[in-house]
Amino acid sequence: MQKGNIETYHFLKNHPKKRQFDIYDLAAYQKLNSKHSAKPHSHSFYQIIWFKNKKGTHFIDFESYDIKADSIFFIAKNQVHYFEKREDYQGYLIHFNESFLLSNETDINFFLTYSIFNNTQQPYFQIPKRLEQKITNYFLQIEDEVGNTNEFANSSILSNILKTMLLVIEREKRKTTVPYSKPDNDNYLKFRNLLENNFKEKWSVANFANELSISTKTLNSIVKSEIGTTVSQTISNRIILEAKRKLTHSNLLINQIGYDLGFNDPYYFTKFFKKQVGCSPAEFRNTIS
Repeated sequence: MQKGNIETYHFLKNHPKKRQFDIYDLAAYQKLNSKHSAKPHSHSFYQIIWFKNKKGTHFIDFESYDIKADSIFFIAKNQVHYFEKREDYQGYLIHFNESFLLSNETDINFFLTYSIFNNTQQPYFQIPKRLEQKITNYFLQIEDEVGNTNEFANSSILSNILKTMLLVIEREKRKTTVPYSKPDNDNYLKFRNLLENNFKEKWSVANFANELSISTKTLNSIVKSEIGTTVSQTISNRIILEAKRKLTHSNLLINQIGYDLGFNDPYYFTKFFKKQVGCSPAEFRNTIS
């Protein structure tokens, strides 16, 4: 595939008063958008893709996944992914912004702890036969309710159907995978959200701690107890992930990638990358070309 710059797409970004949710027929959507969706891109929103038939491969970050019938893929915001350029898909596509699902503080904990949107090992769910009708019914309920735009509690009803479906899938996934350890500390969840929104700004550990109104020592203790790494290393890991995405999926010059990630000195970006990854950005790009 010829590389270009990674486009970031938005969903109703300039229309905050509109319902931040929609559902599409996958085949119809691909027919209109395959020119863009077949190129590596990311979103500022979340995407759920139900492939009802076995058709080709889907690409997420640095991995390719063979599409099996009745598999649901979960694409988190900022992840790089793309479709094969074809129009014979069958299924559904759901787009929603965070604000659609997060209505209060409790919902923040609910959403950010989902392993299904943070699972790089298996970013999809294979629907077992015994759950096919149940999952189908959720999508049919969503399709039916999405047309009631001006009706009372439309967004709330859609949000509740979506949450219920995600919880059912999450529960089922936990039966067959290593249990996901749900973080208990609200400050950890808030830190991860701050990190996702500010990792390009070169925030220090103190910046994050100040934003959370806690000490750097407390923040380090919280993060280390949750995921086993320091705040500094967690920040570095997020920057490296973004660097790898750009090195893999774009033809941006390495200096430009460094600038985009907050490094004013290209030499320091290369040094930072090599320390974290064990090879230079150029060497990494060569290995995946």
